[in-house]
Amino acid sequence: MASLSLSAVGSSSTVLSSAMSSNAAGIGSGWMFSSIMFSTYYTSVFLKHGGKKEKVDFHPRQLEVVSGASPQRIKSAETSFISVLKSMSRPQLLTLYRFAGSLFLGIFAHPKIFEWGKRLTHTMAYAGDFALPAVFLFTANYCNSVALDRIGISLTYTSKCVIPLITVLMTLLADGFSALPSNAALLALIPIASGVGLASWNSPTFEKRGFIAAMVSSTAQAALNVSSKRALIKTGISGLEAQTAMASVAFSIAICMTGYTCVKQKDPANVNKENDRALPPVWLSAAAAAAYHFEYVLSFLFLSLVQPISYGTCDAIRRLGIIIAGRSFFGGEPFSMLNYSGIGLALLGAMGYSIASAKK
Repeated sequence: MASLSLSAVGSSSTVLSSAMSSNAAGIGSGWMFSSIMFSTYYTSVFLKHGGKKEKVDFHPRQLEVVSGASPQRIKSAETSFISVLKSMSRPQLLTLYRFAGSLFLGIFAHPKIFEWGKRLTHTMAYAGDFALPAVFLFTANYCNSVALDRIGISLTYTSKCVIPLITVLMTLLADGFSALPSNAALLALIPIASGVGLASWNSPTFEKRGFIAAMVSSTAQAALNVSSKRALIKTGISGLEAQTAMASVAFSIAICMTGYTCVKQKDPANVNKENDRALPPVWLSAAAAAAYHFEYVLSFLFLSLVQPISYGTCDAIRRLGIIIAGRSFFGGEPFSMLNYSGIGLALLGAMGYSIASAKK
């Protein structure tokens, strides 16, 4: 599965440069498939790698490395670097890897590999235009990882059902009533949101920090949908270029967060004992970053072809697929009649939205 994800990313530039890049249906289908099959799997495996059984206290030597008490005990720069990575929470580490990998792939995974300097210059030139969307992108990704790590797929994506509704509100505030679809289409958002919630509801255990993180992620994702659409219209660049520009800004934010974590961890009283877990292997880290990059390149390309509300509706259906795939990959309680009713309700709502939007 890792090889499939990585090879898909390697060919992303070819896909984007073809006639397919203007086919909203094809791009949207690819985005949903890559998200449901690849991102769901590798994100969850990365976050849970090592298991809770490995959440133990720091060993004396590790504590010395983190606190800086005995520099002579640090054998090499590699040891120090690994200590920094191990001092980070798993959601924070995933966020750093994702944006570093996405930036790298955006610059170098291209048929014209030797023109990477031009792409880097181009990325830096548009970083300012996508700075605000990048902040929302970073917030949505980091908080989503925190939520998945703490409360799991079902409750996390139950909260995500509010994204289409938040997107409608933000679109209304930003562009006025003229930017909204018909009343029938707006009414169709209700069964979509309700259906996704019912489909994912499985008597989850409520955990305050995880639930708050999920709601913050939902709000940031809706803000990202609207703000990135405006930036894409303003600049006229492709989804691949937009993702790379935002990844550069988000990676800078992740580096700042990492630096703050390093400073904080130098105080033994602030050492997070839950973070002493084996680092995920290189192949898993690369697959998680690659799956993220491919998903978001297609996501922003799809967003450039449709309205934010249509994007938000498709996003709700995508999350429904994530819930189903998550249960298939990692198990869980069997679907109840309430779950099946929610799936049907969300699909009918999506169909109704598409028909109503086309008639406006």
